[in-house]
Amino acid sequence: MTRDGSEALKVACRLGILELPRHICYNAAEGGHTLPGNAVLPAHQGMVITRDLQEIACLLALDVPFETAQRLLVWETREAEMICTTEIRRLVRIHGEIIRAAEAAEVQELLARDDLSTLHAQLVEAPAPRRPAAWAAEIQTAVEQALEAETSQAPEGVQSSDWERVLCARREERLALHQLRRLGPTVQPDQAIAAVDDIEVRRPARRRFLALRTARFTTRQGIRYLSGSAELVLTQLYLLCVVSVGLTGRITVLGDGARWISTFFRERLADFVNKELLVDWYHLVKKCYELTGMICRGRKAKASLMGQLIPLLWRGKVAEALLLLEAYRAESRNTDKLDELCTYLTNRQPYIVDYKESRAQREYIGSGHAEKANDLIVARRQKHQGMHWSLATADGLAALKTLALNHGWDRYWSDHQVLPLAISA
Repeated sequence: MTRDGSEALKVACRLGILELPRHICYNAAEGGHTLPGNAVLPAHQGMVITRDLQEIACLLALDVPFETAQRLLVWETREAEMICTTEIRRLVRIHGEIIRAAEAAEVQELLARDDLSTLHAQLVEAPAPRRPAAWAAEIQTAVEQALEAETSQAPEGVQSSDWERVLCARREERLALHQLRRLGPTVQPDQAIAAVDDIEVRRPARRRFLALRTARFTTRQGIRYLSGSAELVLTQLYLLCVVSVGLTGRITVLGDGARWISTFFRERLADFVNKELLVDWYHLVKKCYELTGMICRGRKAKASLMGQLIPLLWRGKVAEALLLLEAYRAESRNTDKLDELCTYLTNRQPYIVDYKESRAQREYIGSGHAEKANDLIVARRQKHQGMHWSLATADGLAALKTLALNHGWDRYWSDHQVLPLAISA
């Protein structure tokens, strides 16, 4: 092998763009030219991008548009010809695909195991919940007096639903007044909360959307965010339930009432003996509000029907709500929509609980965890005016953001490892 010229190799790094000289050699035995050491370099097309620069590019792309990320890289490196926005998109897609491939491989490996009980979920510590105060500080004295008198009537300035929860908590455990002021749902020691949802982002084509699935899994030990394709997320959620609380633990699934959620609950969680699915109260009311607007003749009629319907559903009295709607048929201006609402409530009747009692017992009645996962993983970055996405880029951003939320960022970039779903106990 003899030297037959030289060629500079461009390397993009945090210090800027470096040009490293390389020899071109001629291999007489093979009758061709070769670049010594080229095989050990990462795949490149004329320029090698170091892993630390790839990390910075992907990190910036999680929170700002690609054009802004490109300008920030120019400022960071003092190099005007730094990588372009197209290259940043490509890096996001590449690393998103690497993460998804590793997740899919781990899922298949876990499904093939028969000793899942020996594993435990890889969770991160949950942040302290931010709960609004049930009453203003100015009426603290009045609340103390009402608690001492054990009156069932809520003091002025306190909602009756909040007061019911305060009295219930006071009977079960002697909490301090400042704790009673900020009550909220709690996770029980043997309970797992699985909140799951879909979120849509725009495609380049007009009025075309693509769906990403997100979830948040919560136990007393911590939380885990999930995102990706529909099947991947549901399988990961199933595995987390198995390794966290087992088939005898309490599984609470929270959702907006979509059919695929109830299908997942019935089929994938069939072996769990203590499970429950709750239709999110907000989405239940929203559905009723939308359909009654098409059923009733005017705002007053709608307000009257909603005033009777919502209290029944708040107590989980679906059968009585259906009788109310059936009695309203003669006054309806759109019987098809009335039938749609009746069918909606009938199909979800097993999952519509006594929300009033559940709230008083500090049980979950809403899928706020799933909505927050949507916001953190997708909406904050991808749902802005004028934005549209390909599936590869949207999913790549979601994969990287999920990795960061689960505290697996450093492990991926430093150790080339994707955060596992479960590890040996």
